[in-house]
Amino acid sequence: AGYKMKKKGGVFITVRNSDKGEIGEIAKKYYDLGFKIYATEGTAAVLGKYGIDAVSVKKIHESDSNNTLTLIESGKIQYVISTSAKGRIPSRDSVKIRRKTVERNIPCLTSLDTANALADCLRSRYSQLSTELVDINNMRDSKKKLKFTKMQGIGNDYIYFSTFDQEINNPEALAVRLSEQHFGIGGDGVILVCPSKVADAQMKMYNRDGSEGKMCGNGIRCVGKFLYDHNMLDIREKDELTIETLSGIKTLKAFTSDGVVTRLRVDMGKAILNPADIPVALDGDKVVNRAVKIGENEYNITCVSMGNPHCVVFMDGIDYMDIETIGPEFENNPLFPERVNTEFVSVLDDHTIKMRVWERGSGETWACGTGACAVAVAACENGFCKKGEDIKVKLKGGDLIINYTDDTVYMTGNADKVFEGEIEI
Repeated sequence: AGYKMKKKGGVFITVRNSDKGEIGEIAKKYYDLGFKIYATEGTAAVLGKYGIDAVSVKKIHESDSNNTLTLIESGKIQYVISTSAKGRIPSRDSVKIRRKTVERNIPCLTSLDTANALADCLRSRYSQLSTELVDINNMRDSKKKLKFTKMQGIGNDYIYFSTFDQEINNPEALAVRLSEQHFGIGGDGVILVCPSKVADAQMKMYNRDGSEGKMCGNGIRCVGKFLYDHNMLDIREKDELTIETLSGIKTLKAFTSDGVVTRLRVDMGKAILNPADIPVALDGDKVVNRAVKIGENEYNITCVSMGNPHCVVFMDGIDYMDIETIGPEFENNPLFPERVNTEFVSVLDDHTIKMRVWERGSGETWACGTGACAVAVAACENGFCKKGEDIKVKLKGGDLIINYTDDTVYMTGNADKVFEGEIEI
């Protein structure tokens, strides 16, 4: 209990003959999650039939310097899956392997059911933060109904809940469950619209993996529309409204057509360029066009915080890049102690930019408002665009207009209701 699951690294597999008919599909789950698979020769041959390129490892008696025990000692292995014939004879490889995993504090899964359950847990995106502890002696005897609104800003879609009139106990777990498009509502996460003591309302956002985000530019525009559409707190009587976020209070102005809010402008606040405040583990007053190595490749990066950390990479061929591989390499690189959102950018002209974004905790999304702001800031800092002028940022879900000044960054874009409903949990 309380073990923090490893989400990358190596898995060593060695199973008895009677289990080889089932191990392939289980191992494939780890392989698809990005784990490197190691296996003894017989097991590796079976895994190859499932398209798994497993590294073959010698048994203990086959090599003194390169065998299963030295592999476990190497630090490359996060999990061991080991099943064996009955018996605990000390001379057996299986007994020696299990003893070594205990010494190295490596989980050793001795049944296929356990190995399969762990793989499913890793795939589910649940974590310590997004798992709710319940008192089994005082559990609810009926499901709870919650009203929600699905909204999107240029394709950045979240599930919105008001806590003015209903209680949300565990938004982290709710985000994981409902963001799943096949078994939930589908979206980039959950956003709560809450009462605030310092602003008109408070926004709390949770990513697809249940982690809490500080700020979402597209999300906050939808919060503004949500408040206007429901005329909460007599918002329609105001020219501007304020929203409390973890990155400060933001001011919004709504633009209407036939009495319906279609676009909103957000004062996103001043862009942060100081590395320690972003944060990014690099020296200097700014990180602009700085060469770094990420994974196996070198990139020139510009780092900006818009209340959350961003790493901007100007490059060619963004439509064809392998963002599913490169994105996580940036997100989880030690340079970024709080992980990072990464934008891959092509400059079309001095007023137009095209980008793709990999968001921490969510993966590639159709749009990212704070990312678009960071990209415009980075473009000006690199001399591609000018401060104080409107810059069109083209994302997969649509366009945003960004204006970067010495004092603040303005973002203007749409906000749309997709549908609303009620869900039982």
